[in-house]
Amino acid sequence: MFINGKWILRKDLEVFNPYNLETIGYIPSLSREEVREAISIAQEYKDTMKELSPSKRYGILMDIAREIQRRKEELARIITLDAGKPIRQSIIEVDRCIGVFKLAAFYAKEMRGETIPLEDGIILTKREPVGLLGAITPFNFPLNLVAHKVAPAIAVGNVVVLHPSPKAPMAAIELTKIIEKVLKKREVPLGVFHLLTGRGEIVGDEIVRNENVNMVSFTGSVEVGESITRNAGFKKITLELGGNNPTIVLKDAPIDRAVKSTVRGKFLNAGQVCISVGKVLVEEEVAESFIEGVIRETKKLKVGDPMKRETDVGPLITPESAERVENLIKQALEEGGKLLYGGKREGNIVYPTVMEVDADNILCKVEVFGPVLPIVRVESMEEAVEISNNSIYGLHAGVFTRDIEKALWIADKLEYGGVIINNSPTFRVDNMPFGGVKRSGLGREGVKYAIEEMSEIKTVVIKLDR
Repeated sequence: MFINGKWILRKDLEVFNPYNLETIGYIPSLSREEVREAISIAQEYKDTMKELSPSKRYGILMDIAREIQRRKEELARIITLDAGKPIRQSIIEVDRCIGVFKLAAFYAKEMRGETIPLEDGIILTKREPVGLLGAITPFNFPLNLVAHKVAPAIAVGNVVVLHPSPKAPMAAIELTKIIEKVLKKREVPLGVFHLLTGRGEIVGDEIVRNENVNMVSFTGSVEVGESITRNAGFKKITLELGGNNPTIVLKDAPIDRAVKSTVRGKFLNAGQVCISVGKVLVEEEVAESFIEGVIRETKKLKVGDPMKRETDVGPLITPESAERVENLIKQALEEGGKLLYGGKREGNIVYPTVMEVDADNILCKVEVFGPVLPIVRVESMEEAVEISNNSIYGLHAGVFTRDIEKALWIADKLEYGGVIINNSPTFRVDNMPFGGVKRSGLGREGVKYAIEEMSEIKTVVIKLDR
């Protein structure tokens, strides 16, 4: 952990390589009292961070981006060791992280208010930092999802306490070292950034409850998100939670494109993506050709050691995660699902699996967070929309059709935070607003939109004698 510019090294928790379960490091596991002390120190630096000029914040963010670029291959390797992500996908994650810091640097200079005229004066608005941001991040994008909280927080002038998932904390540790180096170079007190490692039920819970924290930005499970809404008090919160993201394939869809996008969007990072394809709803007229194409493309995927460049699908994060997905497959079969391909598990690896199921199957109701693709036949786009909206989730949806009127009608009817036309719901770029409705979350990420969430509008009224 990194508190007030000092590294505290203890071997409280082991960190494992998900592929071979070898120990790759250790982290301290903070007590609640240690977290309270760190937060107390952090809140003393709120004025320091707020008073940094936009140009200085710009320089800090660009320096971080350049240092990440310099260490790109090393950071990608750490992500793969830490989270089991195939190395090609890890390299893409590092590239995205660089882009996030550059975007945040741009917006550090572009935060603008409004002027509102009065008959005898003027109203000015300006954005100010919330103060102290608690950032709680997951294992599946252990660098870029950290960047999506840290970079906009710095851009707007917030102090940060970062709590990464103990399942994959190593990338966040390396990013903290980079931030430390840049802050020293820019002569900024190191107390503006803190890394707090340990168990979520202690570290994360204290961040959520602590009255010195002004905002919590969390990415993770619905269950933890619900706990945060109960315990955060009057602080601001943004929650990026889970989903069972439908992909609707209409009979006039570009089938080859739909097949390739679906397979790519389902099996990226072994399905451990909040916007992974949750289920496919395909019109009956094209169901056979679509299913044949999906099986054909899925068979091409290389499964195994994530350090090998040819690997497409690596392990799940823990043995418990792999066992959970295996049990979901078994339950889906018991509920009448038909196994079309895959279904095998070896250790932490669950092989890419394709199933045909009914709309009330367990796979269509939960977030699987694994490499399992359920396909449902439907009679019409209206039925597909009805099934899609009959869900506790509302993160992303994908729609494949050549008819723009149908696409826009479906986009209007779907109760989701994002609707992706002619691509899978897994599509995301880092400058778009990102988030869900229902139990998929509160607020929006995406650098510009995160800055809006992480700031407050101050109104200044000037009365003039005329």
